[in-house]
Amino acid sequence: MVSDFFRQILRFFVLYLIRPVVLLCGALISSAYNVLFGWWLDGWTFKGRQARFEREIQKEYPWLFEKYGARVVPMTRYRQVNDYVVATVQTGDLLFKFVRGMGDFHVVVAPEHSPNDSYDFGEAIDLASESEPTKSSVTHYRMAHFRQLFESNIERLEHFFSKEEYGPSRRDRVVKKLIPL
Repeated sequence: MVSDFFRQILRFFVLYLIRPVVLLCGALISSAYNVLFGWWLDGWTFKGRQARFEREIQKEYPWLFEKYGARVVPMTRYRQVNDYVVATVQTGDLLFKFVRGMGDFHVVVAPEHSPNDSYDFGEAIDLASESEPTKSSVTHYRMAHFRQLFESNIERLEHFFSKEEYGPSRRDRVVKKLIPL
């Protein structure tokens, strides 16, 4: 009984006396950081994360740069959410955006002439293939199979996203399977 009484007093002390002080100190420290360091340090750390990610892409996928003549395209800087980083790699007339953050890692494909018309890599392969998607479609792929999927579908993707075949920007369209015009 006595221990329950002291446990309740300790709980009251922590919740109503210590917790507000800790929250106030956290708010003050966060505000001081944003005023003194955030305006320049956040950009500096983003640039470092971005450069490291671009080097990782070049290290993890050297065949992409050696065999296909890919190059990393400089991006316009914008504030990223959490730990997301994006590296854009150009191969011929295709732009591959490698996106990593919050435990997710995937590739997005867009034609060079319409960089805002981007499709998930698996979805782009399904769109570029002549047949209808089946249960064995590659809409959900693993990055471990990226090289195999890339090499077996690069010609198809280049043809599908070519200026002549793809046509003008389709950003405002919301279709999964595009019908040839």
